[in-house]
Amino acid sequence: MKKNPIPDDMLTPPMLIGHISRMQRCTLRSRENDPIMTQNSCRSLLFCLSHEEGMTQLELSRRAGLKPPTVSVALKHLEDEGYIVREVDADDKRAARVFLSDKGHALERENTERFNRVDDEMMNGFSDEEIVLLRKMLLRIRDNLSNPKGKNE
Repeated sequence: MKKNPIPDDMLTPPMLIGHISRMQRCTLRSRENDPIMTQNSCRSLLFCLSHEEGMTQLELSRRAGLKPPTVSVALKHLEDEGYIVREVDADDKRAARVFLSDKGHALERENTERFNRVDDEMMNGFSDEEIVLLRKMLLRIRDNLSNPKGKNE
């Protein structure tokens, strides 16, 4: 990996977060076995479905934080490759519910193992207490961006 051109003492915490996030995505992509998983949108959708199957496309879009057209294209790719199946909603025939296929479940298990290995590499040398503290600080940063000061006050 290339050396960062900005000296470490000039990197702000938000700059480091962005840099680390890019490095993590590149590392995960380089270890993918299936080309479809190099697309972040497909990876995000599979992750969401592994935690809650049977969502509609719109629900999945909201949960994954992706725009509906992005979800539509990604689901088409995942369906064409046999990773998901869509079933018509019993109560609302206009809606389709999305489920992982057996192949999708197998891929998500592989992805989880890959993510866990990369997570372990990233957190190597950190104590449990440091990990808890870092998580709290990152959650606070996320919440600050979700609810900027002055908003809803």
